[in-house]
Formats: sequence, C-alpha cells, structure tokens
Amino acid sequence: MDVSRRLSRLSASSAADFVLVLRLEDIRWLTGFTGGTAQLVVQRSTHDAWLLVDGRYFERAIAETTASHALVHVERVIADITTEQMIGRIVGTSALAVDPSHLTAHHMTTLQNVCTVHSEKTQLDDLRRVKDESEIALIARSATIADMALATVVADGLIGRSEKQIRNQLDHLMREGGADDVAFETIVATGPNGARPHHEPSEDVVQNGHGVVIDFGAMVDGYKSDMTRTIRVGNTSSEYDRMFELVCEAEMAGVMVVKEGVVGSDIDAAARRVFEREGVDHEYVHGTGHGIGLYIHEQPIFSPRCVAVLATNEVVTVEPGLYRGGVGGVRIEDLVVVAGDSCRILTQTPKDLTCPRSPRTI
Repeated sequence: MDVSRRLSRLSASSAADFVLVLRLEDIRWLTGFTGGTAQLVVQRSTHDAWLLVDGRYFERAIAETTASHALVHVERVIADITTEQMIGRIVGTSALAVDPSHLTAHHMTTLQNVCTVHSEKTQLDDLRRVKDESEIALIARSATIADMALATVVADGLIGRSEKQIRNQLDHLMREGGADDVAFETIVATGPNGARPHHEPSEDVVQNGHGVVIDFGAMVDGYKSDMTRTIRVGNTSSEYDRMFELVCEAEMAGVMVVKEGVVGSDIDAAARRVFEREGVDHEYVHGTGHGIGLYIHEQPIFSPRCVAVLATNEVVTVEPGLYRGGVGGVRIEDLVVVAGDSCRILTQTPKDLTCPRSPRTI
C-alpha cells in the first residue's frame, strides 16, 4: 500500500491544518494498522501522521507501520494524559478538522477544550472508492472463497435443512476456505421469508417448491465480498419462476451499464426499467448496488438519486430483487470491477441455481 499517496490525498481534501481520523477502517486504509482502537492525526502541510494507541496495541502498531515510519509516528497513550491532550499537543494552535458524525458530543467538547476544532465532513469515503491492484486482489480472493463455499452447500442439498443450519455451514466453509471472517451476518431466507430483504436466519426448514435467498460474503485481510443467489428447490411455481427470470434480466441489464464515466443512477435505472416494463417495480424496495471494500457498504450507493460517476478500479455490486408477500423473494447480486469502457465480474457462481427435492447425505 502507498501510505504516502493516501495521506497526501487526505491532506489535499481538507482545508484545516490537521485532520482527525477516527474510524478504524479509515485508519487501516491510511496506515495499515489493524488494531481494535486508535485515533489518527494527519498534518496537511507535511502529510505526517500520528497514530495514537494504548499499550495493548503499541507493539502491533509499530510492526504494522514499519514500512512507513518516516510518515507514521506511533504514540502510546499513557494513564496520566488523555488522548485529547495528546492531540492538543500535536496540533498546538492550529485548526483540527473533525467529522462531527464520527464522534460523540462529549468527545467533541473535550477536543474543543484542547485545540481549535473545525467541523468538516470527511472525504475518505470518496477517497477509498478507487481501489489499487492489491485491494482488488483481496476482494477477488474473498469472492472466490464465497463461490467455493456456496458450491459445497448447494451440492449438499438444502431441502429439510433449517435456515440456521445452512447459514452455519456456509460461514464455517468460508473460514475453512481461508477467510478471516464473514463479511457480514449471512442471510438465508426460505419460502415466504424471502420477501423480507434482510431476514434473519431462523429454524424454518427448506421445503420442496421454495426459493431460498442467500446473501453473504467473505473477508480477507479486511476486504469484503458480497454475493446473493436465489436457489430454486424442487418444483417452484410458475409465478416464482417468472419473478426469477425478471430479476436475472434486471441484474444483467445493470451489469451491462457498468463502465467508467457512467452515473450511478443510470445503473439503477437500467435494472429498474425491467420491473417497470412488467408492472412490478413496486416490489423492488431497495437500491441496485453499492461500492465495497473495507466496508461492506461503501460509496457510491446506486439509487435514482445517485450522481456519482464511476471510475476505473472501483468495485461495486449490482443486486436487484423482487419481494412478494406470501410468495417469497428473489435477489441476484454480483461483484463487479469497473474496467475502462467495460467491467469485469468477480462473482463466478452461476445465477440459475437449483436443488433437487431430496438432499444429499452429509
């Protein structure tokens, strides 16, 4: 990772003399530090950074920032001085930019007692959008692990198993396959439960004729993948099959639009038009996709209001869905890299997945 370039880009995005970074994922992106608590102060003029950690993470911080010690200065927070006082000593009489949405009112007041605080929305969400090759490789590895895990789960059969059992096997297989953790809480929704986009896995059992929505991802070295597949089990109804066909068509319509220079709302519109044509757009209750990286949901967020313009090496999802009460839901989601005037799909799992009526013995 190019720490110097990332710190320079952050510095250029602020009008203040110093910038305070509080979110751990942002600190990781800027410095490589992966610990559980820290604060980072970045000087705009020199691009120097002070990484403030307590004794639990001091040695770890030293080790993880070895390659950038010329810029990243690790400071141990000790008992007789607060983190805010340390920040005050670093900043002095200069202005410190702070995103007020990232800290409590008490924390803000404490900072204001030791230095001049300038409220400023962070630009880090936008700065992280374009990924370097190492970031893309980690996301691709996460996607491959997820692909392999789902292939095993489907081969083992779903009918007669509960949503929780399927979730547990999938999560176990991802960790066994090399993931550090799951990317987020895995969603498994069978039959009518699929009409709830963020259903939490229950003891409900997969039955013949169900559609099973599985939304999940793996995490490798902090970087996440995100995939959704809807698996038709046994003999699904013609009504459900038509929902499935429309979602597949909408998903591919959205993917085909992804390229450099496209506005995010155009991707949403491409998918949404399929549903509008069939008069079922009222059953499409969320946006069409989002960026992904260290966070599962990063900018841009594809909706009719999205004005973000895509750039090469952004990694995004395309995930339209239809949700019909009493019937179920269908969602299909791929992970896509913007590649100049086209795109590259990282997700390799087939979309038209089916399971037989009888499970395999496992």
